Amino acid sequence: MIYQPSNQKKLAAEINVVPYIDVMLVLLIIFMILSPLLIQGVDVDLPQTDTTKMSIESEPMVVSISDEGKYFLNLGDESISISLAELKSKVQVIFDANQDIEVVIQSDASTPFDFVAKALASIQAIGVESVGIITTGYES
Repeated sequence: MIYQPSNQKKLAAEINVVPYIDVMLVLLIIFMILSPLLIQGVDVDLPQTDTTKMSIESEPMVVSISDEGKYFLNLGDESISISLAELKSKVQVIFDANQDIEVVIQSDASTPFDFVAKALASIQAIGVESVGIITTGYES
């Protein structure tokens, strides 16, 4: 007969989660600090209006217009300088791939409205129904 001690303690194999929590908190702090720095688009002086928040689930396609009337298509971190004809064709390709995309126009406050109206008309001619204009709020 084989002798087996009855008071043998079993080893408990547990994962220590404290270091993982520390890493997650550091990552959270890093993302909180970096998120305001991730502003997309060309720097423009936005006009002031009574602003309301957009309620969208996906990231919109941003069309920027400089004060000289140059058009830029902002996709993610890229800002591509394009002409008005190229704007229409590129928006058409993107709209065909994603019918639910929202397009927003961002222009300098000193940009003549003619450039904004041409961009708006060419985007709406494709069939994009959801087009917005980015502005800033009034200073109180």
